[in-house]
Amino acid sequence: MFGYVTVAKGQLTEREYEVFRSYYCGVCKAEGRRASQLSRMGLSYDITFLAIVLSALGDDGITRNERCAAHPMSRHGCVREDEAVDYAADMGALLSYLKLADDWHDERSIKALLGMALFLPGYLRLRKRCHEQLEIIKRQLAALSELEKERCSDIDAAADTFAALLGALFSPDMVKNESDRRALEWMGYNLGRWIYILDAYNDAEEDSKSGAYNPFLAGGAVSLEELKGSRKESIELGLTFTLENIASAFELINFKRNKSIVGKIIYTSLKQKQRLVLSGAEQENKRKCLNRRNDINESI
Repeated sequence: MFGYVTVAKGQLTEREYEVFRSYYCGVCKAEGRRASQLSRMGLSYDITFLAIVLSALGDDGITRNERCAAHPMSRHGCVREDEAVDYAADMGALLSYLKLADDWHDERSIKALLGMALFLPGYLRLRKRCHEQLEIIKRQLAALSELEKERCSDIDAAADTFAALLGALFSPDMVKNESDRRALEWMGYNLGRWIYILDAYNDAEEDSKSGAYNPFLAGGAVSLEELKGSRKESIELGLTFTLENIASAFELINFKRNKSIVGKIIYTSLKQKQRLVLSGAEQENKRKCLNRRNDINESI
């Protein structure tokens, strides 16, 4: 589901990229401290985006140059002692485990079961500390699971369920300004909606072949050919409108720092990701990577 909030190095200045990277490293290490070292395997740019947005509203953390297992020979900036970074790390670890648990429950995926075993220690450490957010995530994922069982063909109903989840996670109690919290909730809601719809479109071809649930194809009212053809323009229009809502929320938030980084991700990176998915380039890149992997395996 995640992996749609991306940032390319060329879209940020060198200084901005280093700041973003310091938050990425900060969330990664925070997951190791607060959940488990294996929880760090679920780290994504989406969760880093949550950290940098929330951090920009509160007190600035401390950035230290540190080494890590992935880069043992060089030091990189790492944000420490930042409430938003710790919060994002907790939410990332919870989401990683609960999404795997949901996949196991719905599909009996062995891959998901193995993943759950890796993330379980971190989940057990966090479930008491993050009880309120945990209940929100579980409630929304359960509602989404019910829609999937019913083979719901209403893309809005399914997308809104996931959107409500991100809306809640983007507006935690640490944000004291009520107008900022409302804007953050609207940003998270629309980001969740955008991610869900774009992911469903991106997975449509694979889901059509495997028979997996996809809200666009459920019920047989729309064929894959129609989805990629005559329906594509209306889907793009809806996604673009949702991006505009994210941008509107962004403009209402009182950022203390890093507004340029967040703005470039919203106005440039998300739009680029949408273009790649809708053009089919995203799936083509996945096929090329898979073919290269198969070629390597055959040569071995």
